[in-house]
Amino acid sequence: MSSVRVSAATASVSVRLLQLLVGIVCMVMIANLQYGWTLFVNPIDQKFHWGRPAIQVAFTIFVLTETWLVPVEGWLVDRFGPKIVALVGGVLVGIAWAINSIASELPVLYIAAAIGGIGAGASMEPASAMRSNGSRTGAVSQRG
Repeated sequence: MSSVRVSAATASVSVRLLQLLVGIVCMVMIANLQYGWTLFVNPIDQKFHWGRPAIQVAFTIFVLTETWLVPVEGWLVDRFGPKIVALVGGVLVGIAWAINSIASELPVLYIAAAIGGIGAGASMEPASAMRSNGSRTGAVSQRG
């Protein structure tokens, strides 16, 4: 009996570790929209000549939609559950990446920033909600 419990505990820890590693990779992909932004401003300006301040408005839109919609995203987590909200957020981030890759007009860049901000916030909110509510669901650490 005790060897079965040890095996189950080991499997549980390895599953949680895998979830952590996958989560880190996903967060790096999402955070790149925010933290990698400065690497793209000058090349975008050189190609399209929109001006750095106009391009930086897209970053402002991204940050505003990512942060100010958190209460709505929290409500969505309560209503539909964290898996659905995180999945939709990830899809929105992917759509934003695709739009950013083909944006040749400034308003298109702004739309992609808004979609990316909503997606990034929706992807991060479920993780915050699961970790902060005290339940062990989704938590990596073993709390007693």
